Amino acid sequence: MRRLLLLLTLLLAGCQLAAESADVGGGDDDSGVAPECATAIDCVLASSTCCGCGEYAMPDFGQDSCEDVECGEPEPGACPAVAAACLDGACVAACVEIACPLTCEAGFAVDAAGCLTCACAPAADPMASCSIDEDCVAVPADCCGCARGGSDTAVPANDADAFGEALACDSNAACPEVDVCDSMVAPRCVSGQCQLGDGLPPLDAADPCGRPDLPVCPDGTVCVLNADPAASSQGLGTCR
Repeated sequence: MRRLLLLLTLLLAGCQLAAESADVGGGDDDSGVAPECATAIDCVLASSTCCGCGEYAMPDFGQDSCEDVECGEPEPGACPAVAAACLDGACVAACVEIACPLTCEAGFAVDAAGCLTCACAPAADPMASCSIDEDCVAVPADCCGCARGGSDTAVPANDADAFGEALACDSNAACPEVDVCDSMVAPRCVSGQCQLGDGLPPLDAADPCGRPDLPVCPDGTVCVLNADPAASSQGLGTCR
């Protein structure tokens, strides 16, 4: 009897250790969760309805419950320009890269998925003070300006002199006399208003295109949308 009880105890202990080992090492990564995909072909676009536009991406299980539903072709531009992609082992709906020959003063329009489309964004409000970055200039926001320890701002170029006169600064203004200007900040036109902010991506890095104040793409390249996140965030494409 004692031998039988000992044998049962050893068997139970072995089963518990095996179960714990399976729990710890059952996944394919540190989280213990197997990745959804290895490449984009492992993923498909899906929607909450059979005939809806692709809203998200999921693993391709090889079965489609909507395969017998006839939906017809959607109207051009009716659905966001997204495709299934695999990012860090997860299926995602990614913006499709689009070659676009247009030049748009306000940048390219954005669709429901946040992707750029080959269509111009609405023109700036008629009451806007600027349309492109070159309409704005940096000026001291106070009597010191960033060059003397104060701060700068951006105003329409035509208003620069009047803005300075309105400050009514005394030539003997007490300033820290420390240059605190940020070389990475430049006057920009954002939604029709001048403000100081980060400039466009460097031309030798992202080659932004699509606005009349930017160089045309070199021969052999075209303006491609959704190819560079830095350019896309400003409604621009990049020369590729």
